[in-house]
Amino acid sequence: MQRIVTFTTFLVLLLTLSNTDTYAAGKGKAIEAKVTVELSTTMATPGATVMLNGKGFGPYKSTAFNRVIINGLSALVQRWEPELIEVKVPFKATSGFIEVMIGKKKVLAGLLTIVMPQIEDITPTEAERGGTLQITGRNFGLSAGARDPNTMFGVNDVIVGGVVVRPRRWKDDTIELEIPANATSGDVVVRLASSDPLPDGSCCAPVEYVNSNAVPLKLMPSIRVDPVSGPVGTKVVLFGQGFGQSKERMDDGVLIAGKPATIAQWKDDVIVVHVPLDAESGPLVLRRQGQERVLTQFTVHVPHITTLSPSSAPIGTLLRISGEHFGFYSESGATPYNFMDFNTGQNRVEIGGVPAVIYRWNDDRIDVWVPFSAKSGKVVIYRSATRPNLGGLCCA
Repeated sequence: MQRIVTFTTFLVLLLTLSNTDTYAAGKGKAIEAKVTVELSTTMATPGATVMLNGKGFGPYKSTAFNRVIINGLSALVQRWEPELIEVKVPFKATSGFIEVMIGKKKVLAGLLTIVMPQIEDITPTEAERGGTLQITGRNFGLSAGARDPNTMFGVNDVIVGGVVVRPRRWKDDTIELEIPANATSGDVVVRLASSDPLPDGSCCAPVEYVNSNAVPLKLMPSIRVDPVSGPVGTKVVLFGQGFGQSKERMDDGVLIAGKPATIAQWKDDVIVVHVPLDAESGPLVLRRQGQERVLTQFTVHVPHITTLSPSSAPIGTLLRISGEHFGFYSESGATPYNFMDFNTGQNRVEIGGVPAVIYRWNDDRIDVWVPFSAKSGKVVIYRSATRPNLGGLCCA
């Protein structure tokens, strides 16, 4: 009777142990699930985000358990999901294989070629501060500037003459930016920011930059033109620096639509010219020492009378002339500002061939007194203007 009981107990224990071994084997198969991985790109710059698509990555556990290696260097893991991994290419990465480390398991993801930013051209090569600069090349990467959600501590930028600039447009082959006011002539360099992990795999090591080749940019002094429109005889002033203390060469001058304006004053920081008689609308160009620089577009207006009030009146009546593009009364002088010399030149209004007495002269309205010797007749506005001689001075 005792033998039967003992035999039964042995069978029960044996069955229990067998079931335990099967369960463990089943768990082992779950851990060894197949991992597949595919790179989103085969080329990238340092600091760029690379996506690894696949299956079987499992959940993220720690920086030690979940790692991505690019040719021997640990990459910063930004995102880890069962079917997607995003990493930043390390600053010192070189071309080589990408490996995904899941615990002790190593999976080869593919070959990644590291490329560097390269500037091929900048437009223009000479520019004013505040102007637009376009950089063309390759391998600039993709950046949304300071708003880039994949950039934690470093932002891709451009150096212009030693000044850091955040471009307003950034594509892999084109960058567009505004030249800052404090920039100086010098090199243009595209910089790509790093986002590398600390030795323990966590974020983040101090930012470093990969620099492109340097391309020189010459910055010209800013020149302000005032005004940029007006009738013949209008005083146009160029405010700037480096014009020279005087007009040095015969062909130095200011051109409007290819025709020389009459030069009234030329100093190192200011040039005063008058719109000549035969002027037409077109580019206003500064010519100095054999070089030409387009400053702005100048529009030449024609004075036009719209109303006359009153149309008949006795001597001594204040006559109002309304219209447009009459210009200003006292702009025939050589100073930058009309009130400094109040030179009216030959600006005048005639009534029946007799000069009227000017009371007020604005660009859209002129008030005159009907003179004692006036006769009935046409009311005519005369604008004082000249033609320059061969040297650009007054007068031909």
